Amino acid sequence: MTIFRCVHCKTELTTAVREVPIPPESGTWAPYEAPVDPCPPRMAPGTYAHDPEPSRFSWGPPPKGLRRAGGRSGPARAVVLSPGDIRGVEPIAARRIGCCGPMGIDGPNLACAGCGAEVAVEAADCCTWQEIVLDSRFAEAVEAQGPHVSGRGVPGS
Repeated sequence: MTIFRCVHCKTELTTAVREVPIPPESGTWAPYEAPVDPCPPRMAPGTYAHDPEPSRFSWGPPPKGLRRAGGRSGPARAVVLSPGDIRGVEPIAARRIGCCGPMGIDGPNLACAGCGAEVAVEAADCCTWQEIVLDSRFAEAVEAQGPHVSGRGVPGS
């Protein structure tokens, strides 16, 4: 099992999760035609996957004084999680745009609660899968030590 933590301050950002192949984004379900409300999570609880094409998120300009590698296309090997597996983050209110929840297209909208680093995008609008996408440049994987219980979700969502 793996836990992801902030590379800057070592705050744990996830519960213990195990890696699985990334599920397809389409083909089984169309967001606007979802039989349930809200739209379902892309990842099963307790799992994560590396996204080979994270360019669907516009990661916006970097914070003042920092340069983002890869421009606006998103981080290489972004980590996709179920919303219930995130913890240790705070919402970035100005980037949580959407009608039913954050769309995740305005750049990182979750910051590390320990140091304020912009670590992830939450997508949970009616036209998106529910998912958390960690920026792998700011979140490191470590082996889980001891018992870990399910996270408490994203504050303020």
